Amino acid sequence: MRERGWQNALLLFASYVFYAWLSPWYTVLLGVSTLADFYLARQMKQQRDKVRTYLALSLILNLGLLAFFKYYNFFNTQVAEMLTSLGFPVDWLFINVFLPAGLSFYTLKKLAYMIDVSRGTLEPSGDLIPFALFVSFFPQIVAGPIDRYQKLMPQIEQKRNWQSSFFYSAWPLLVMGLFKKIVVADSIKPIVDRIFGLDEPSMVLVLAGTLGFTLEILADFSAYTDLSRGVAQLLGFNTSENFNRPYLSLTPTEFWNRWHITLSTWLRDYVFFPVRRALLRRKEQLPNWLLLSIPPLVTMFISGIWHGAGLTYMIWGIYYGVLIAGYQLIGLRGDWKPAGRLKTFFAWLIMFAFIAFGWLIFRAPSLTWLSDVFLHSQWTHGSEDWVVASIVLSRTILYSLPLVIKYLLDQYSPRGFVQPFYYAALTLGVIIFIGSASSDFIYFQF
Repeated sequence: MRERGWQNALLLFASYVFYAWLSPWYTVLLGVSTLADFYLARQMKQQRDKVRTYLALSLILNLGLLAFFKYYNFFNTQVAEMLTSLGFPVDWLFINVFLPAGLSFYTLKKLAYMIDVSRGTLEPSGDLIPFALFVSFFPQIVAGPIDRYQKLMPQIEQKRNWQSSFFYSAWPLLVMGLFKKIVVADSIKPIVDRIFGLDEPSMVLVLAGTLGFTLEILADFSAYTDLSRGVAQLLGFNTSENFNRPYLSLTPTEFWNRWHITLSTWLRDYVFFPVRRALLRRKEQLPNWLLLSIPPLVTMFISGIWHGAGLTYMIWGIYYGVLIAGYQLIGLRGDWKPAGRLKTFFAWLIMFAFIAFGWLIFRAPSLTWLSDVFLHSQWTHGSEDWVVASIVLSRTILYSLPLVIKYLLDQYSPRGFVQPFYYAALTLGVIIFIGSASSDFIYFQF
């Protein structure tokens, strides 16, 4: 018990040092909000008649902080214009509010904990240090995975003795994560950024840039998850897998069951299911198409605004809500599989096109830029566009090959002799490309 306590205290200290390195002043925000939820959860157990009050306080605290830091910069211009028209000074509004690293992620971890405690399905933590470690566990705090209390806390509460198996489990994840980030994502990023930075790109360049970003965001985000899981493995923790070959999906529901899995399951359990249960209580008064459409629309809209305050993120969320509802309305649920290879191929091709189009909305600098692309852009501005598009597509195919090879190895030779040579080649690639690495992961901004 005593040794486990020292392990947790040391890890908690390391987690706060790591977080302070990223955002020194925001450690206070992390600590105060953690203390508040720890206290409120304990009060829920002691005063069951006031559970809703304590849950409401937690929701106001957590969602209020998230809304302020995430959306202040988006709304301050509109508010300033309104106040100016009323004759009020507005200079104080024009300050930059920076989003604390990981706030969107650890807020969801705490909200899931508080909701489960309020429902009576989870006992509140009686020890502050393990609970604070659960919230701030440094491999996860910046960009997930968003592990639940039920998964992480039993591992925190048990004594951990380091074993060589931790290293052997972690090494493939660490190498794969570094390769995806340094070699794949960072290599395709500059040219993708150039295309999306153009004021009037041709449709050919937009198409090439969209396919490039489709690879970039998968490699970048799954790289962080691999690194996070690898570091956690070194410390004796088994954390959640966040990606399961999402671009092989045949339906939008299947895509979200494979992409950012811990966020998808969070939204499913705390948004989709409650909304659906509320609607089912009035199913006699509502048409079936509405019962099928509203839950995914609400859920994916919340997913969109969770990612950011820009209109493109909101549209992206609504886009996926419409896709999921549309597929369900025609009977194509998440477990749907067409009969025959040809039908499967076309189902995959259509879904991949939908995914890529979604990433175009997601990556667009603004809604104005996106509308100009569709309404005013020419197919091509000349032969130079075809050359650039060919280069982008060639690089996209080239850098995706290692990921395709990994899939084939996992499918047909999961424990074969080729695997060590594969990871050796990845390690060599990391060493060669490490000098050109970017410091940021895409999801750090969320």
